[in-house]
Amino acid sequence: MTNIQAALDSVIAKISDQNYDQSLAFYRFWFEIAQTYSQSPPDQIFNDIYGNRWPGAVDTRHGKHIHPTAHLILRFASDAESDRILGPYSVGLQSRLSTSVLQEFFENNMENVQCEERNSWGGVTYWFPANANFIAHWANLGYVEKTAIRDHILQSLISHPKLYKCQADALIILFKLAGATFAEYADPAVVDRCFELLKVHYERDSVRGDLVRVRAVLHGEMLSLG
Repeated sequence: MTNIQAALDSVIAKISDQNYDQSLAFYRFWFEIAQTYSQSPPDQIFNDIYGNRWPGAVDTRHGKHIHPTAHLILRFASDAESDRILGPYSVGLQSRLSTSVLQEFFENNMENVQCEERNSWGGVTYWFPANANFIAHWANLGYVEKTAIRDHILQSLISHPKLYKCQADALIILFKLAGATFAEYADPAVVDRCFELLKVHYERDSVRGDLVRVRAVLHGEMLSLG
């Protein structure tokens, strides 16, 4: 049922606050038909969500750091896990999605740094800031391992001799959306270092027209980056 699978695949990309309930009902209805009269791939729901996270929704070059539907996509995954029809095919869905996106995040981090070092902007992947949005939400919801929050995520962004633009963008996103979570679990010295590097980065890179405000929850202060 190729046409039905294509319709299901498009639901996540088109989801919004206005059509959420309708989208979930549509997906549930046609997923049940596909399962009854054919058989959807075993990872249909995972693939539909993973492949339609819409990276173009985040455009850090123009000050758009926050993914407008990330919270709805995660809500969809949560509802799928508990749904009578979708639940049997969504066991551990949130955890599997968060693990896969985190793996991609680390790989994209290194890939983008290498592109920036070569000034090869054509190879930069725009999944990176979008994935930072999802990781922040999953960290708040408890789907990211505390070890990753404490020892890996922030450290991966400040491990190079300098802070690259892609990494600065990711830090802004993580602290804007999950500042309290990282402040609770990460080493205070690591958080301090992140903000030191951000300050230096934006002192020399003032191309942004808009100010991006990030709350440094650990210190209860506002950091303005422009």
